[in-house]
Order: sequence, then C-alpha cells, then structure tokens
Amino acid sequence: MTWALFLYYALLILWVPLLWPALRSAGGARVWLLVVATAGALATAHEIRMVFWTREAIRVDIFLLTIALGALYVSAAVVLFVAGARRWASALGLALAVIGAGTAYEWVALGRESARLTANFHARNALLFEARFRDRETYAEVFGPLEGPRRDLPLGHWRAEEGSRLTRLVVNGEGRAWLFYRCGETECAIGPGGGALKPTAADPDRWQAALEPRVGAPWTVEIAREAAGRLTVVAKGAPVRMVRAPPPIAPPAGRRELTVLGRFANLSCTGQHAVIRQLWLWRDGERLYGVGIFVTKVAGRHARFVSPMVMGEGTREGAGWRFRWQREGRPHSALVSIDGEAVGLELTRPRLPVERSVLGPKPVFADEAVGLAPLTSRADWARWFRVVLTGHFTSGDVPAC
Repeated sequence: MTWALFLYYALLILWVPLLWPALRSAGGARVWLLVVATAGALATAHEIRMVFWTREAIRVDIFLLTIALGALYVSAAVVLFVAGARRWASALGLALAVIGAGTAYEWVALGRESARLTANFHARNALLFEARFRDRETYAEVFGPLEGPRRDLPLGHWRAEEGSRLTRLVVNGEGRAWLFYRCGETECAIGPGGGALKPTAADPDRWQAALEPRVGAPWTVEIAREAAGRLTVVAKGAPVRMVRAPPPIAPPAGRRELTVLGRFANLSCTGQHAVIRQLWLWRDGERLYGVGIFVTKVAGRHARFVSPMVMGEGTREGAGWRFRWQREGRPHSALVSIDGEAVGLELTRPRLPVERSVLGPKPVFADEAVGLAPLTSRADWARWFRVVLTGHFTSGDVPAC
C-alpha cells in the first residue's frame, strides 16, 4: 500500500470519531456534523465496493473524494470550534493538517514521477526512431525487402513536405507500408499490421492500406501517384504531398561490443493453454545478456500485454550463465546454457518447482523494441532497456496446441 492510499483511507475513517461529538452537540451543529459523518460513511461504503466488487484501472474517484471529504471535515472542525467543542475541533484540525500535508507531498511526488515518465516516453520514441535508421543493415531488417516483383507499387522511402504532421512513408518490396508522424521532438510510426497496399479498381496509380498503431483503431491510408517521384498520402482526412528521398541513415557507429545470438523459444501445452518460454540473447566475449518472456497464454489466440523481462547480465556458473532479477518484489533466476542452436533454460521462481526446458531458434513473439537494442556497448544496451520498456508490452499470435 502506498502512502497516498494509506492517507486516503485515514481520511475515509475520520467520520467514526466524529460521531461522538456529533451526538453530544445540539441544534444546527449536531445536524451538520451528522451530515458530514454520513457522507464519510457513504464514501467508506463506496470504497469497500470498489475494492472488493469492482475492477477499475483508473481511480479518478479517489481524487474527487479526497477533495470533497477534506472540505466537509474542515467545515466540521469549524462547526465544532464555534459550538465550543474546541478540543474536538483541534484534534480534527490536527488530523486534517497531517493528512493534508502528507497527501500534498504524495501528489507533488506523483507529479514529478509523471513528468519523469513523460520525458522517458519521449526519449523512448526518439531512440526507436534513431534505431530504425541506425545503418543500412538495420534499415533493411526493420522494413523488410526493399526490392520486389511489384514494380507498379510506390516502393522506397518518401519524405513529406515541411509543416505536415505526417513526415515520411516507407513501402517495401512486398507492398507493406510504414507511415511516420510527428510525436514530440521526434517521429513515431504505424506499421502494416500484416497487410499490403491494395490498388483501387478505378485507378492503378492509387492504393489503400490499413495501418495499425500500437494503441487504437487502424488508420485507413490512401496513396496516389501524382508524377514521377511524387505522391499524395491521405490519412485522417488530411492530404500530404511527399517526394522520393533517401532514408536518413546514420553514419556508421564505431566498434560493436555485443553480438546478437538470436531469439530462442519453447512452447508446451497444458490443456488449452500454451506455456511460452522465450529468450533474446546477446554476447560480449564471456559476458551474456538476456531478455525473456515467461508466460502462459490461451493457445490459438492473439496475446496482448505480454511483459518482456530484462534479465540483465548473467554471471558464469559452470557451463552456463546465471541471471537474477526481481519481479513484483520477488527474486527470480535462470540458468542459461548454449549448445549450438539450442539453449537450455533452468527457471527458478518463488514457491514453484525448478522448471527445465530446451529452447530452439523458432520464436513465438517478435518485438521491435527488444530486437533493436544497440550493440555498441554494454552501457548503451542497459540504457536502451531502462528507457524503451517503460509502459511497453509485447503482443503476438500464440500457436494452437
């Protein structure tokens, strides 16, 4: 329980000690104190219902109730003081002062944390954009084959005119498209979602695509070839002219300290559920770095909100590497061994038996945010995962059992 929630609960129960001076008062003071106590009791009943019978992700009601109850209890303290019950008024005032000061401190801290997360979110977007264009090899890996048999399609990289919210378009050799737009000081992208551009029946130089953002409904995008080297892209009802341009490939980075070993996974079935164990592994000499997914999902369904776990750097233990990390405040560990294209995994979790499995080079989940981790240094790799996984979830189709 956080301090903010503890202070909120303390505010909720202030109506209980208020009953005694209310019953000992008379006239209008008694009526008003009983009204305040009744409001506190109703707020407490509401909170009990919310805790045990309702599942709300965002509790805006806590903020509103805190303000309303605080104002009511302040009025009760004033009424007690005027009615001559000054000890009760002082006690209630002191309690309100402590709760108010603590709540204000927590709200300031929450505001700072919100600002930190917002800055982290913008830094994440900037890192992802830069990573997609860090070199020609990565550019080809992210956007797939850049050449293809469909010469009728607007293949390549296109840059928008200045001043537009849409910034660039990439169409690969299979007709799959990525549309970039301004987000803060950088650019974000929505991807093809598995679909390719579809030509319209009336005009072979016009196409449509349904692009899928990470959150929200798909975007219906229309693309029209206007002349050699020029397009008009319509998204969200706004047309934008684009010209063919070279992609913003960054200059070659220096020496790479890390090597990508790849993605490895094991899927086993328990009834209608698939038990998935997947690792991303990087190596720097005798050092091994890992990110893992350890989940059980309904087989044959699309899984959302899967959290990759940063395992960090492993330490040598026999023929393998031991990784240790915390999840929900509980220690987890994994012993990873490498034998050609097979990876041995020995997973240790609290209050569960040790689990052993062999992972092969056929992954279940693809995740750009994990796969684009920099290889330049251990420090860059660690900073990447401190930033890009904030509020991030993996999704993908779980194979049928």
